[in-house]
Amino acid sequence: MDREVFRLRRLPDQIDKSHALQLISKALGLQPAAIQIYSLARSVDPWIPNNVATLMFQDTPDVRGVLERGTRPNVMKRDDEWYIKVDNVSNPLVMDKHFRGLTPLYDPASHDADCIALSGLASHPFGSWQPKGGPKTFMWIRDALPRFLPNVRPIIYGYDTALQGSTSFQTIFDLSLGFIQNLAAHGWSSLSCKPLVFVAHSLGGIVLKQTFVTLANRTPDAPILLSAQGVVFFGVPNSGMQQAELLSVVKGQPNSGLVSDLSLHSPYTRQLDQQFVGISALQDTLLYWGYETKESPTVVQDSKGALSRTGPMKILVTPDSATRGQHTWGKNTDTIFPINEDHSNLVKFSEDDPSLKVVLGKLIQILTSQQSIYTHTTEKVTPHLNAHVSTGSGYPQASLSASKQSDYKAILKSLRVSAEGGHQAGHLDSRIDQIEERFQNTFDWIFDRNDSKFCSWLQSDSSIFWINGKPGSGKSTLMKFISRDSRTSELLQGWRGDQIIQVSFFFHYRGTTLQKSFEGLLRSILAQLITQSPALLKFVEPFYDTGAIFKDRWSLRNLQKAFNKIIEQDEVTLRLCMFLDALDEYDGRPEFISKLLLDLGNITPTKHKRIKLCFSSRPLDIFLTSFQHCAGFSIQDFTRDDIRNYCLGSIEDEKLPSKIIETLVPSIVKRSEGVFLWVQLVVKSLANATRASPNDMSQSQCAKLLNSYPTELHDFYAEIIERIPLDHRWMTYVMLEITVRSVDILEPVEFLCALQASESDTFLEAYSMARKLLKAGRSPEDEIPLARQYAAKYGGGLVDLIVGSKTLLQVFHQTVQEFVMSPRFKGLVLGDRAKITTDNGNTFLAKGHLIAAQLGRNHSKESWQLWRRYSMLSEQTVGRSMKTFIDSVPSDSDLNIFRISVFENRIPFSAAHLPLAVSAHLYLYILDSIKQAPDLIRESRQPLLSYLVYKPFVLDQNAAQIARLILENGYKIDQDPDAFALVVGSMYSGRDIVDRDLEPGENPYFNIASCFVEFGQRLDVKINILVDGQSAQCTPLHISTLPLARLFLDNGAPVNGLDSFQRTPIDWLCLYDPYNSYSSTSLEVLMGPTWRGQMGSTWGGTVSINQRLFNRWADIHELMCLLVERGGRQKTTEPKSIKTILRRLAQEGLETAELRKKLLPKQSPEKRLEAPKLDESPVTHQPPSKHPEPAESNEIQSATKLPEDRLETEPSSNKPPKDRLETEPSIIKPLEERPEIKPLTNKPLPVRPKPTESGQGLLLGSRKLRKARDKCSVQ
Repeated sequence: MDREVFRLRRLPDQIDKSHALQLISKALGLQPAAIQIYSLARSVDPWIPNNVATLMFQDTPDVRGVLERGTRPNVMKRDDEWYIKVDNVSNPLVMDKHFRGLTPLYDPASHDADCIALSGLASHPFGSWQPKGGPKTFMWIRDALPRFLPNVRPIIYGYDTALQGSTSFQTIFDLSLGFIQNLAAHGWSSLSCKPLVFVAHSLGGIVLKQTFVTLANRTPDAPILLSAQGVVFFGVPNSGMQQAELLSVVKGQPNSGLVSDLSLHSPYTRQLDQQFVGISALQDTLLYWGYETKESPTVVQDSKGALSRTGPMKILVTPDSATRGQHTWGKNTDTIFPINEDHSNLVKFSEDDPSLKVVLGKLIQILTSQQSIYTHTTEKVTPHLNAHVSTGSGYPQASLSASKQSDYKAILKSLRVSAEGGHQAGHLDSRIDQIEERFQNTFDWIFDRNDSKFCSWLQSDSSIFWINGKPGSGKSTLMKFISRDSRTSELLQGWRGDQIIQVSFFFHYRGTTLQKSFEGLLRSILAQLITQSPALLKFVEPFYDTGAIFKDRWSLRNLQKAFNKIIEQDEVTLRLCMFLDALDEYDGRPEFISKLLLDLGNITPTKHKRIKLCFSSRPLDIFLTSFQHCAGFSIQDFTRDDIRNYCLGSIEDEKLPSKIIETLVPSIVKRSEGVFLWVQLVVKSLANATRASPNDMSQSQCAKLLNSYPTELHDFYAEIIERIPLDHRWMTYVMLEITVRSVDILEPVEFLCALQASESDTFLEAYSMARKLLKAGRSPEDEIPLARQYAAKYGGGLVDLIVGSKTLLQVFHQTVQEFVMSPRFKGLVLGDRAKITTDNGNTFLAKGHLIAAQLGRNHSKESWQLWRRYSMLSEQTVGRSMKTFIDSVPSDSDLNIFRISVFENRIPFSAAHLPLAVSAHLYLYILDSIKQAPDLIRESRQPLLSYLVYKPFVLDQNAAQIARLILENGYKIDQDPDAFALVVGSMYSGRDIVDRDLEPGENPYFNIASCFVEFGQRLDVKINILVDGQSAQCTPLHISTLPLARLFLDNGAPVNGLDSFQRTPIDWLCLYDPYNSYSSTSLEVLMGPTWRGQMGSTWGGTVSINQRLFNRWADIHELMCLLVERGGRQKTTEPKSIKTILRRLAQEGLETAELRKKLLPKQSPEKRLEAPKLDESPVTHQPPSKHPEPAESNEIQSATKLPEDRLETEPSSNKPPKDRLETEPSIIKPLEERPEIKPLTNKPLPVRPKPTESGQGLLLGSRKLRKARDKCSVQ
């Protein structure tokens, strides 16, 4: 007993160890000295606060009496758990020794990250991490890890891995799915979840790898994946393990399949490893691999069936298997490490074990290598937001003062746009727009029939109305209808015409993380509330984190506080009605969302406040219990007549015999339980069976067939799949995958080409098959019946072909998409083949688009973009590149059409496959190419970096990774000098940046610029520009945004470099006219000799200097302060203009005293010296400095002029030798080489009456830029 560790759950929140000890000793009737509590931590459950403890007991008769003989009436043992009733505590405490699920072991004072440990096969979740023998009082994850990583919360995860006598038939996939669901239920599916680091031993590592693969297959943006910073693996059988003895132990047991999957050279483990490594590379996850160096005793079974580790000594997991072959290759030795123990003792560290220090060092390195606790990414697409009362732009017109307008807009924007910058208000209604409109007068009964009680509820003081029904019964369509119908607003307002705020949120499990999360709900509701009632802004504003170090200003806790503040206040009138759809699609605990709604419903109405909630869900047990006394109805109770009419119409359409109609209609209606889709499927299935055997289908046989159909839709879909012949199943898998993963209209030619390419490893093989199917001369109309034939043969009735203005293929209902995207779908369709199948619909669609282009069926720019998107998604969701297929494309193929359509003959595009992959941002392809040919990048003569950042492509989360990969493998910055101009020009124009407030680490252009600087990019180069159509030159600092300016100055950029007009960067800032919002000067960035003649003369379109660079006065102020702090001064700007700018800054509440002191010395402006022309001004490049010294005040001249050398060569030290200046390269060759462009004279910039508009592109994603991995050590 004194060597066993127990876990105690449900301890009251806000309790310390001493009070917990008193509580448990009193409840058990034991002396406090008989109990030792080793850890006390808050539960990982974010919704129900409580504490969890680990403790041990002395081995005394009293202890045995309580725990073994049940001598205490308040202690009850059920199976392997004890339930302990405690005075003044509502729920009994629960104690166990099994440690299943998630157990936190320590509460950090400042919680920055989580570390989750997964144990191995036939191990104990807690005991497997303790040293063998001894008193069992030390466990390194609980006791040592917090000392070295005090801001990290350690957690262990327990799951069933028993071998002998097991009745479980769980597969590794099942175990990973259970782990995912545990993480999601406890908050790790939230956008606000902390960065994660994992520790995994043996089977635990395989489960973790399968978790990554399963999550990525659904969406590469899963918060769990994005939060994962690194993993330390111990003895993981990446290519299998020695297990002959284990197989004999589990022979004939349900778990024998799990053990077989771990065998040596298992195709499953090999395939899983390839996918995991690719996914972790794309996610920028740092991996370490520990391996055993001692043989292990094998497990044997004695004559009585007992297991013991007394068998022959063997190496269970070889170093090669544990390190993925890195042990043999001798490469990446910093990512592998030996531990001189056998397989079982590999993670059983004692307190003074030297290997423990090594492991803790690896964990520290993971969490510090990229400042991961500050830079982990979050979801990039916002949820449905449906405001019923708007003011055109969505901004209040008169409710807020002018001084509050900017704050209002910033807060509203921050709520609507997630942390990874992406989709704004125009994209927030995607879910509700996907829901079908009601058919004719369907659902009018909700207003017409008194027994629905909906109208009376709208007019009553009752707070909650719950609509429940099965999937496919029309709940979402009904919720969309009532939330938008004018009768709802009329009844809510009543005869007094009260102003009602109506808000809605439609949970969407197949959508983005925000669309199915509590955080998304809060963001959406808060945005709608302050949009419709701006007076509520003052309750939200205090929780808006203006000092956040990443773009997202909202933590989940602050969102909760802001929402609570609004609903608790009684100052501003709040008559609110919320419509929430699909509670069952919320990705957290249903108990939490139920309690939230009940708490809202229990808020007492006042003179100024009334809250009503109408929501829908499936009739889950938790909802039935929670809302049993609330108003509402089951939708199927009101759709019986609709179902009957629909059934009769469907049978008539299928031309079935009348006797079947008479006999089966009542049964179909009854068994449908209000689900229209079920009726449609059943009638179609009966019709097909009758037509197939018209003479054999008697009335009784039809009834028997009807009764065999499952009533649940997903079970019905599974039944349909089971009835498809095995030799057709591959095509069924491909067809459903490409249909549900298509992001655009799926036309017959793309559908057929993807099907034909699905089993082809090479381009020519796929092309040959597709060409044979789609014969020459066949028109698009001829492909329609062919596509219909394939859909009927392999689709099982789940794929529809819709003929209209555009013919397309789609699954016949959203529930089919749910079914196909569920983790179990692949195994259900393919059986054992699923274990070695990696390709999904993205892979098939990428191949299909290439084939269609070769066949001459789609040559548009959109086709290229779709191919690029599917290829990227294939890498991100599968974890493998399409290198074999892409490399098999002949260099003289029609893929050049893609080049023509996308680059419009302006880029010197090579048909080589590497430039193609770089321009498409295929990271894994490039990585595989380097592994195959290490000198490939170094020997390339193509402008690879320009291909990467070229304007038609929006930079995504992989762009900075790819830039670093190219530069780390021998590519030199000066091989492609134009790329830097492209990046700086893109940030200046902002055309591809949705939010100019993106923090540096989240902006892909900034990340790439930072990478360029790190690899030696010169910052004293000249960039050619067009100013109002005439040529000029400037330095990068002239056209830098604030983050870029700080980066460049920190790395030695000249702060007073001159442009062609003899202006410094400060002079450029002073061009801003504070009293004329329409004044502007257009500017375009010119391209260099590499691109001249192919691309044209300009880059990025016209940009308004005045309005594109600065969105707020605060931007100008901050940049001006930065430049002045670093020694920046004006050269050509008159004092009058300086005073005007400073006066306006002061009016905005910004500090200007120091700026006035530095920029407006007391000496008269007549004494200023003329600066030399730019061509005569040597520009220096100071070596990078992480902490550049600002100019001292005594260096500033008392006159308004600055010495010539200060203006030309700031900072003044470290001038390069003369010979270097004479050979200094510039990004662009002299303008004299461009006769088509007339150089400007040295005259002031012209001013036009109106700005030139510049379109704003869509930023698909941004990502943290991994910094150099500095090695860490534990002293």
